[in-house]
Amino acid sequence: MTKGEGQSHWWRISATVALDAADRVEETLEVLGALAITRMDAGDSPQFDAALPDKPRWALQSVSGLFTPDTDMASIEGPLVAVGGNEAALRIDSVADQDWELSGRTSFAPVQISDRLWICPPWDPLPDSANQIQVTITPGLAFGTGTHATTQLCLQQIERHNLEGSKVLDWGCGSGVLAIAALHLGAGSATGVDLDPKAMVASRENALLNGVADALNLCTPDALSDDAQYDLVVANILAGTIMELAATLQQHLKPQGVLILSGILAAQVDRVRSSFAQYNLTSTYREEWACLCGSRIES
Repeated sequence: MTKGEGQSHWWRISATVALDAADRVEETLEVLGALAITRMDAGDSPQFDAALPDKPRWALQSVSGLFTPDTDMASIEGPLVAVGGNEAALRIDSVADQDWELSGRTSFAPVQISDRLWICPPWDPLPDSANQIQVTITPGLAFGTGTHATTQLCLQQIERHNLEGSKVLDWGCGSGVLAIAALHLGAGSATGVDLDPKAMVASRENALLNGVADALNLCTPDALSDDAQYDLVVANILAGTIMELAATLQQHLKPQGVLILSGILAAQVDRVRSSFAQYNLTSTYREEWACLCGSRIES
């Protein structure tokens, strides 16, 4: 691994991997909060599958993610090695500042989650419809725009439950998309928990855009009351963190409450499920990712 010299506004980490690992690396960079992701040919013979022109099919690829300057890059390396394999060649460089949020507008369009639920940027709203629920999210420095498979899996599970008047906890709230969607779907209140101050800013701004700021409480993990309990607890983070937080997440879930867990690779499902043995968790999948959902097993 080579670390870039000099001072810069951003960090870029690149992993050179074989084709079969490139998708997993890209998805992992998204979950870890990359602001922008690029894929390039790392060999001499670039090729594309004509049936999938938007999916690069190079045999050897360099997959890069852009991160903010205060990111602990050591914490990014481990998950990338886990999904890319020990032979994944990692490189960290510093790159010049750009208006990444503005450039991202060209790639962020409305995302349909279900027949009635959509995630939209503020510059591309849907026409008003009584049959549609629109969650407005500004892409920025916090993870969760509705485009990633794990976010979509969580949103689909949230929508399947009757949230009328319920209390929701979104652990690792990022942009606030899950908590805000729950409020649009009838929840009486929601609490978003995150360690990243930028997540707090993004969640508050997005809540204001959606007219639900009064119903959304935001705090760091240590500021959450030990005895606070919720009807639904959702955590869209990484599998290792979910397992470390198993006792905490269960502590904050009401006895008959619903637990939703994602940010989990399909190969990690059994290990995560074993950390919640007292819950009947069913799994849904999209691409390489899984979402676990269920309630406590009645004794």
